[in-house]
Amino acid sequence: MTSKWWTKFSLLMFVTVLSVLYIVPTFTKLKTENSAYPFSKKINLGLDLQGGLYLVMGIDFNKVFKEIADRQLSSLNDQFKERSIAVTEAKLRLDGVPGDDPRIELKFAAAQKQNLKDLLAKTFTSLRFTDEKADSFELALSNDYRNDIRERTLNQSIEVIRNRVDEFGVAEPQISSQGMDRVVVELPGIKDVERAKDLIGRTAKLEFKMVDEDASKTVNVVELIQSIEKEKNISFKEGADHKFSEYVKALNDGAKGKIPETDEIAFERSGGQRMPLILKSKVEVTGNDLQDAQVGFDNESRRPIVNFEFSPRGAVLFGKLTGDNIGKRLAIVLDGIVHSAPNINSRIDARGQITTGRGGYDDALRESKDLAIVLRAGALPAQLELMEQRVVGPSLGADSVAKGAMASLLGILAVFFLTIVYYRISGVIAVVSLFMNVVLVLAILVWLEATLTLPGIAGIALTVGIAVDSNVVIYERIREELALGKAIGVAVEAGFGKAFKTILDANVANGIAAIILMMYGSGPVKGFAVTMIVGIITTLFTAVFVCRVLFDLYLHKLEEKNAKTLSI
Repeated sequence: MTSKWWTKFSLLMFVTVLSVLYIVPTFTKLKTENSAYPFSKKINLGLDLQGGLYLVMGIDFNKVFKEIADRQLSSLNDQFKERSIAVTEAKLRLDGVPGDDPRIELKFAAAQKQNLKDLLAKTFTSLRFTDEKADSFELALSNDYRNDIRERTLNQSIEVIRNRVDEFGVAEPQISSQGMDRVVVELPGIKDVERAKDLIGRTAKLEFKMVDEDASKTVNVVELIQSIEKEKNISFKEGADHKFSEYVKALNDGAKGKIPETDEIAFERSGGQRMPLILKSKVEVTGNDLQDAQVGFDNESRRPIVNFEFSPRGAVLFGKLTGDNIGKRLAIVLDGIVHSAPNINSRIDARGQITTGRGGYDDALRESKDLAIVLRAGALPAQLELMEQRVVGPSLGADSVAKGAMASLLGILAVFFLTIVYYRISGVIAVVSLFMNVVLVLAILVWLEATLTLPGIAGIALTVGIAVDSNVVIYERIREELALGKAIGVAVEAGFGKAFKTILDANVANGIAAIILMMYGSGPVKGFAVTMIVGIITTLFTAVFVCRVLFDLYLHKLEEKNAKTLSI
């Protein structure tokens, strides 16, 4: 054997040994954490193999666009006051227009029309005209701005969910978009399903609002709520939290004209009851100004609390708010619920705290931990609605692994058997290269920390089928060369050389299809595509390099025996 062959054989042995070492932890019970074994990674199993939680969350863009239009209207009013532009009416209209395209209606004296147009053209470029008259404008968010909001909101939702899930401790979560208004979340191996759902779906909208002390003294809020409930025929019972926000909205709609226009009714949870309060609607400081949130313990009660710290900008805003309102009550509002409304005894700049959980210690601690995670990860930019949920049990996952692995194994063994029967000793060489192909695929999946799904297992079986096609092309070409009367060595050389272009073309075509699947697919489809791409790379290596190295060894043995025929 030549030195060139020995170099190739050494490379082959190095790759083989390294690949086997990589996959040993996956297929054995070796505890790599406490051993000197050089490789500790294992193949990550997907949701369909180890069980877990599959969620499809929808984004309510109607609400998103309404809130943005509300903010634009507020900014417009501020500009009108600053520039002394007289506007007789400025309101938001939702009736008679698409839910995701609210309108802002402005009415003014005709003499102010040009001033308003100049202001809108210069400062409010994100608005478009939908109607224009001598004394009124109808405005809406521009189409480009709405598209940008959709894309940004979707991407921000995915990032926030990913941050929350990472801190929750789920290994290999799969989080991706579906269309322009849905987020798909796959959490393999999750056990506490309800807690995970709550953590993912919480908006964590933290707001600080002042309690309206004057209105609280002049309006009996309990009697007001009772009268609105009777008038509107609405009510709320504990245990229906998913409808509580609708109940509060209906109350505030009924309270218009009965409480100051700048106020709203909110509820504080206290001792298992909901205590009504009248708050200023204006949000003074929000959770967007938070810098950190950690679980702590109250010095007196030793119960869990959440300590939060503001960014420099937030510290300035919170310091001014508390400094200007000493002796008044400040409501800490999380997701529309007042968690507490303490008196401001002194100026507070950078740090504060939220008291959580009215139940047992363990429940309060868990709630504090989850709230800290949510606040650190950031608030979701929009409310998410659960559209679809599937819980895959570990027993189903184990059954899928067993059946999928068995089906793939039987398919691979059938390929091996038929290859040996048809091509004899050359078939044995092909089977060795095919087996090497499977080992390489598994090793690369471990190295990439890829997630193996049930379609991925099917992809491995398909890889063997594609690889054996390459061997068939080579062997049939060798047979043709032998039929022309060429010597064994010349025929083998021609077979490998002339078949290479065909093998390359076929695998490149398969590779392009797999890349498209990986780019545009999600979940199991992406898992299948990853396995296919890896399999295509290893197929080229094993069919062209490994099989040739082994064939050269076979030819050398034939020369030693002066054999005149090739077992093919």
